[in-house]
Amino acid sequence: MNLSKGTTNEKYIIEEIKTDNRTKTRLQVLGILKGTKIEILNKRINGSIIIKVRGTRLGMDREISKSIEIRKEGENEKLKPCFYR
Repeated sequence: MNLSKGTTNEKYIIEEIKTDNRTKTRLQVLGILKGTKIEILNKRINGSIIIKVRGTRLGMDREISKSIEIRKEGENEKLKPCFYR
């Protein structure tokens, strides 16, 4: 699912960023990388979205949010085996 389809007050993990190199580089500088945990704080009627990344609030437009693939935190995570003696 892409970021624009996410729900407010939910936590997600970034899976992939599908955009041009210039925008991807800009997002990486802001801390938006594959594997980063984010939280959707607010969604506007015009399609813009406000997210929380690494303790910082960021806003982005609809086109950028559509290019970021996410999954819910805790979903599809493999549990590591735990060994006891």
